[in-house]
Amino acid sequence: MLHEPDLALHIEDLTVSYHSKPVLWDIDLNVPPGVLAAIVGPNGAGKTTLIKSVLGLVKPAAGHITLFGRSYREQRRLVGYVPQRASVDWDFPTTVLDVVMMGLYGQLGWLRRPGRRQREQALVALAQVGMEHYAGRQISQLSGGQQQRVFLARALVQDAALYLMDEPLAGVDATTEQAIITLLKTLRSQGKTVIVVHHDLQTVASYFDFLVLLNVRLIAQGPMSEVYTGDNLRRAYGGQIALLREAEHARA
Repeated sequence: MLHEPDLALHIEDLTVSYHSKPVLWDIDLNVPPGVLAAIVGPNGAGKTTLIKSVLGLVKPAAGHITLFGRSYREQRRLVGYVPQRASVDWDFPTTVLDVVMMGLYGQLGWLRRPGRRQREQALVALAQVGMEHYAGRQISQLSGGQQQRVFLARALVQDAALYLMDEPLAGVDATTEQAIITLLKTLRSQGKTVIVVHHDLQTVASYFDFLVLLNVRLIAQGPMSEVYTGDNLRRAYGGQIALLREAEHARA
């Protein structure tokens, strides 16, 4: 069993409430390094809140969170974050390249301007997601899938040890989805830890190797082969049996 300093993410007794209503309740979670992990659960399960709690964007009512044994504040430079695309103001007047270079401000500080080296790093990251030819394009001119690729490039340029991604596959076309999954598997092969909020039970078992099942409380966590079971899915999703049957059939 891994101890706290050896875990990519360690959460203990985490409770988060909005207006006195628990959104997450007494969560204990241990994610080992080097896995491609999915956080799965029904709408309102607290998946996004869990990610935001790790990043310090939501203040918990109780709990203890460490990344590689230290607080997020101490480990900030090791973490890359891809928010939900719907939460971003895509009409903000800036170019694709500028958005990607924003991922380097953690290294530069906000007062230093990016130079040639940072520009080259950003272009390499854009090439990794197939968007190098769009570097000068305004982000408002991109399709949804292209915007998602740009946000992935912004995270990639940080060269993080841990990536947190909130529904990066939501609303993208099949080609973009496969490109993103290939990229995430490449990150895992490089020893990175990738934790993804995911919504599709039919693809989760083939895309990921570690599963966190959540519905306000933690239902189950661990290797996909152990956690992705009909019993665990029913405990997480309740009466949504048709959806579960489809998922189980897809796995069979």
